[in-house]
Amino acid sequence: MRRKILLSMTASVLFSLIVTASLVILVSNYEYTQNVKQNLKTNNDLVVNILENQENGDLQKFFSDNIRSSELRETLIDKDGNVLSDSQVDEETMDNHNARQEIIDARAYGAGYSVRYSDSTKMDMMYYATSFGDGYVVRSAVPMENVSLVEWRYVRIYIVVMIASLLVTFLFSSRLARALVKPIKDLEDTTHRISQGELHERVKVHSDDEIGELAVTFNYMADKLENSFNDTTHKQTELEAVLKSMDSGVIAVDKDFRVMLINPYAKKIFGIDRDIIGDKLLNTIRDFELEDIIKNKEHQRELTIFWPSKRDLKIKTADIIFGNENMGTVAVIHDITDIKKLENMRSQFVTNVTHELKTPLTSIKGFAETLKYVEDKETKEKFLNIINDEAERLSRLISDILTLSQIEQIRENKNELIDVASAISQVVTLVKNSAETKHIKIATAGDEIRGLHGDADLLKQLLINLVDNAIKYSGEGSEVVISTHMTNDHAVISVSDNGAGIPKEHLDRLFERFYRVDAARSREQGGTGLGLAIVKHIALSFKGTVEVDSEIGRGSKFTVKLPLKK
Repeated sequence: MRRKILLSMTASVLFSLIVTASLVILVSNYEYTQNVKQNLKTNNDLVVNILENQENGDLQKFFSDNIRSSELRETLIDKDGNVLSDSQVDEETMDNHNARQEIIDARAYGAGYSVRYSDSTKMDMMYYATSFGDGYVVRSAVPMENVSLVEWRYVRIYIVVMIASLLVTFLFSSRLARALVKPIKDLEDTTHRISQGELHERVKVHSDDEIGELAVTFNYMADKLENSFNDTTHKQTELEAVLKSMDSGVIAVDKDFRVMLINPYAKKIFGIDRDIIGDKLLNTIRDFELEDIIKNKEHQRELTIFWPSKRDLKIKTADIIFGNENMGTVAVIHDITDIKKLENMRSQFVTNVTHELKTPLTSIKGFAETLKYVEDKETKEKFLNIINDEAERLSRLISDILTLSQIEQIRENKNELIDVASAISQVVTLVKNSAETKHIKIATAGDEIRGLHGDADLLKQLLINLVDNAIKYSGEGSEVVISTHMTNDHAVISVSDNGAGIPKEHLDRLFERFYRVDAARSREQGGTGLGLAIVKHIALSFKGTVEVDSEIGRGSKFTVKLPLKK
């Protein structure tokens, strides 16, 4: 760790110095280059000024005789690109210069600049050209080797400063690393001694920084470890007490299947009334499935026992490992008899919910899809109202349907005045699509029913189930009739069809849950076997009755009698 700290800090400082030195050199180079460029421009401006003010019109002769520089190369070029004079190269040997970048820029913008290789001087040059007069160009140039970008004396200074900085950094890092590593090394030594069993050892705290806080935390952990070790015996006693109070059975056996531990709940499950520690488990509990589970070390299995009473059990097993040795097997036994009953109830409840929710969901979906193609505003409003009614009814049925999971228990219904005609009309609208698919006519007949009180949604569900069943089990082109009339104290609603009819031997069981006359056909039609059972219990919730009259080949008639409020 010490070496890592030294290397990290040294590398960081070295990197910072290199980056800083590089930036300084780059900035210096840029500034120097700009200064040289400015000097060339100034020189051009001076030459142009002299040439423009000379009285003799022969610029070539004047330039050749008077313009000379020991450091700069001066060139005069006419408007055709011909070199009239050059201070360092014979102009007769030079080709046309109009294709030179600096000349092109000077003619276009008044001044041009470039750095390139010169075919005349055979070296890299920095050029600056200025146009004047009638297409003339004055160009100044300097060899790039004369542009001394970095002076070695400055580089030596950089190197000396860098070495000195690295030495200071190394000394500082060494002391810092030693200060950081020493308490960690002490912590490592103390940890090793504690691992050897010297639980009383503690780390000495010399500071209140992060390492000091680490030492305090470590000492706290060591205190907890020592206390935990000292409490092992006490915890063992507590564990035994917990096993005795568990409402799950626990049995531990060794490799010879002799009982090492059994808690009271396990004894209760298997009807054991004596101490069997040390006895072979399979001689005490004669159950072949349990024997198979323990011998084969199955991780989990459910089984049913019939003595001392019928129980459904879930058994989980695991190996007892001490060190590298398998000491035996432990089995945890859960009595899931009540859970199984609850699962059966839940299964029935889910089935009921599925049946109850299917029709309104289908209606909502059907009307929602139909709305895509309906243009009439009034029809749209009607369909939206039906969808809204169905959604609300669906929400109410979710709470009401819980009562159907208990066959004989019905929640107290609402006591509202029911518009039976309106309910029948809505039901006809809801099942219209499925009826039209089979070309079935739905007719209504009879007298208006007044004075019927109860839950309108439940009445609609009753009618939907009866009419939906009539449509499902009627042939193509048949007719379903919904008729109503009143007696002195009852409202009578009947749904009749001219379908295949129901054999008499099935009529007595027709309203039982899940009972189907023709199971294959019922499933094909989408039935669950709950529709008529729900009809029966809705009728019971109204304190009414439901009856069926059927004849093979002529159809069926379901009649619901509901008492009127006096």
